[in-house]
Amino acid sequence: MTELPPRPADAVLLDPHGDRCFGCGPDNPAGVALQVYRVGDEVLADVCFEPKHAGAHGVVHGGVLASACDDLVAFLLYVLHQPAVTRSLQVEYLAPVPVGEPHRLVGRLVSRDGRRLTMAAEGRAADGVVRFTAHAVFVTVDLAHFERFGSVDGADAVSRFRAARPDTTMSDTSPPGPSVLDTMARGA
Repeated sequence: MTELPPRPADAVLLDPHGDRCFGCGPDNPAGVALQVYRVGDEVLADVCFEPKHAGAHGVVHGGVLASACDDLVAFLLYVLHQPAVTRSLQVEYLAPVPVGEPHRLVGRLVSRDGRRLTMAAEGRAADGVVRFTAHAVFVTVDLAHFERFGSVDGADAVSRFRAARPDTTMSDTSPPGPSVLDTMARGA
């Protein structure tokens, strides 16, 4: 099995959204348990999907891939210091994702227009093949939104990150220069 390239040296591990979050929660036995890192204005997670994530014939279920993409780009909200919720998510399944093979997921902000945040993600296998991509639209909300709908974990997580990283901001679009996606595409 081919290995993923090392994470960039400046990668910073981010706190999970909540302990029981399906995408990143360490205490959800059915979940994906993503460990998401910030690298500049992008986020990344290395994942090896398990048999419990299979759809059929040893291939990861498309809904699990969609959940992983949604959760990954939601970590950009920590970078933006802005709570938001998913409005839409479109996933393109480009090639089967075999259970047990490592993949690197990378997410970035594409644009910001008022309350609308457009984000993109991709899942690339260790051999460099992009197996799936996602395009998401999030809408910003206030922290009270999470409290109204019972998601205190979400509000607490955003508050914790804001307090821990008050000096960081993110530009309205991705920065110039090579991104994590570009570096992986070149095989560096």
